Amino acid sequence: MKLLRLGMALLLLFSLTGCWSKLELDELTFIFGMYVDSGKEPETVELTISTPLPNRLVSGTQGGTSQGKSYSTVTKTAHSITDAIIMIQTDLSRRLEISHIKAIVIGQEYAANGIHELLEWCKRQPEIPQGTYIMAAPGKASEVARLSAVYEQLPDQVLRNFSELNLTYATTIRDCLLAEANNMGYAMNYLSFGVKPDEKDQGEPVKWAGVQGVMLFNGMKKTGTLNSDESRALSWAAGDLSGHLSLPMYTVVWNEQDSKGKASALFYSDTVSRKVQMTADGPVFHIRLKGKASVTLFDDNNTDEAVDHNRLIQSKLEERIKSEVKKALEHTQEAGSDVLQLGMLLEWNHPKEWKKLKERWSDYYADRARIVVKTDISIVDFGASK
Repeated sequence: MKLLRLGMALLLLFSLTGCWSKLELDELTFIFGMYVDSGKEPETVELTISTPLPNRLVSGTQGGTSQGKSYSTVTKTAHSITDAIIMIQTDLSRRLEISHIKAIVIGQEYAANGIHELLEWCKRQPEIPQGTYIMAAPGKASEVARLSAVYEQLPDQVLRNFSELNLTYATTIRDCLLAEANNMGYAMNYLSFGVKPDEKDQGEPVKWAGVQGVMLFNGMKKTGTLNSDESRALSWAAGDLSGHLSLPMYTVVWNEQDSKGKASALFYSDTVSRKVQMTADGPVFHIRLKGKASVTLFDDNNTDEAVDHNRLIQSKLEERIKSEVKKALEHTQEAGSDVLQLGMLLEWNHPKEWKKLKERWSDYYADRARIVVKTDISIVDFGASK
């Protein structure tokens, strides 16, 4: 019995042994942002990484300190992303760690040439979170890496917040890989970028960034862009607005002659349903958007009590939302990018028909796909004056 107890005690001691291999935090450089551009030479890639500087990061402060910026960027050009990473590593005194990456930004030229290598590289790197946000720059991605993080500590946090808070797409690496695996199109946030020379940050002009719309992709290449209104409408049709921290707001006008007759409505509920119906002429896709809104602004000089303002605003909202969704879908068809992945809807419901169209789906979607859009809007709160 004593021997058994001794044996059990020894087994417990073995579980208390330290790690045979360890790496201290002060030996790591965490990549928070990655910016991918086409290199100047053909068949090359220019890779920029953004990393925090722990010795300049102070909890609760903004991006700049008295010691300078709280982050650093390194850029290398090579024939592949892997080679560029290796070149960057040789210039650093710490080991690169990519498991905490916040955002990946691709340049416009790189997007036009195709992002196949980037997606393949991300797919084969187990340490990269598949939920990492990916977005596109209006020019070079490396320029976005130098934006002024006025409200945050790091530029990468700003970019992450764009995807988490804005009324557009929150596209991740996983979304792109799933869309490509099913031969579908996809969209990602299309950034805006500029300089405010009259405003200073750390003695330099403020570099600001925002979201101006979405960039459309098909076959891993950029096929077009949508403006902010069309992007918001497409996001609603895709079911991506639900759960957003920022609520969509629309303003409608019904008497433009004397600048009277307008209202703004804040949506606190938005849903979408998508169905496919087989006809003799092929599949017809039905998209129905439903929303509940509260009127936050009302201005009308018409005192006629016979006018049902509730119904008028509702009708105008339905017209505007329907028009923006139809216009956005028309642009996706022109680009040949089935962003709503209606092809998958057809496959689930009518697999035999999908087999006939699968190989030429992009062309069919662009030239022949019929999409019917309907809206169902309810005004549930007209404000305190009603």
